[in-house]
Amino acid sequence: MNYFTFKQDDVVQTDEDGRRVLAVDIQPEKACIFDCVVCTRGRTKYQGEWHDFGPVEDSLASLRAKIAQDKPDIVELYGQGDILANIHLGEIIDCIHAHGLPVRLITNCYLLGIDGHMEVASKCEEVVGAFGIIDEKGFRKYHRPLPELGFTAEKQTESIVRFSQQYQGKFKLRVFFSKGFNDSDEQIEQLRAIIARIRYDSLWVVPTKKLGVSPERMEEIRAALGL
Repeated sequence: MNYFTFKQDDVVQTDEDGRRVLAVDIQPEKACIFDCVVCTRGRTKYQGEWHDFGPVEDSLASLRAKIAQDKPDIVELYGQGDILANIHLGEIIDCIHAHGLPVRLITNCYLLGIDGHMEVASKCEEVVGAFGIIDEKGFRKYHRPLPELGFTAEKQTESIVRFSQQYQGKFKLRVFFSKGFNDSDEQIEQLRAIIARIRYDSLWVVPTKKLGVSPERMEEIRAALGL
């Protein structure tokens, strides 16, 4: 069974470098390490570090056909939740590389520096990683991690830093801001210190769609971060 889906307009969609992008949602349901209160995809169905959606052969066949049809310059992988939790991600990346194409990975950052996940993410030519909540109380309330998995804000920071220091591709860092969670002056200063430890190629700061920070406050945040 094929469980990949493709955006209908990706044939004409281009990125900032003028490349034709094929964006592929590789998860039929939401699988993630978190169950974030601001997620536009709803509640997480499969919460954990790994998830197997079943045999991937039919989905890879569909991907090969789509690549042959659309002839993209780069393939972007994303999905409901965090695709670094997808146990077949490495196979999917290898399939794309077999066509001589680079891969862009979209992730929430937490798993990037964890053994087993870091090696898979490092195979991609581009990684777009998102984070934002850095204090432990806010982290638990915002991300709603399963207590038994031991995920913390401190481990998230160390994971991102570890990955960025060894990654040889292009790392695009996105910092999301949510009202009442990470928009105070103190939290912004803490974020600034953390961002300084991360090796990245580009940095975006944006409000979340839910609980988003006002445009005026976002301008103040950008100024405080030196952007």
